[in-house]
Amino acid sequence: MENNEKDQIQKVFSFAEGQMLLIDKPLTWTSFDVVGKIRNSIKPLKIKVGHAGTLDPLATGLLIVCTGKFTKKIDSYQAEDKEYMGTITLGGTTPSYDLETEVDETFPTNHI
Repeated sequence: MENNEKDQIQKVFSFAEGQMLLIDKPLTWTSFDVVGKIRNSIKPLKIKVGHAGTLDPLATGLLIVCTGKFTKKIDSYQAEDKEYMGTITLGGTTPSYDLETEVDETFPTNHI
């Protein structure tokens, strides 16, 4: 057996045994989209995949995704403390009141 084949078998075994992956979730993707992409990429292996908490589609950030036996650890990951950071823009509104549409009106903020 060649080294490349051994490496591939070891990677598959590692995925099945379980891994905790940190995925930088893109804007507009749901947490389920991320899990779906991973599931589809390892589909022939029939390995369990799950995430440890939903991020809003309009949020970016690290999403914990577990494979194989590590899916049993998801509850313990969810129980951990979390930290959220964000940016706020004052003095502007959008028709949708979020990032899905462009700013359509601005207002002075110097009185704040």
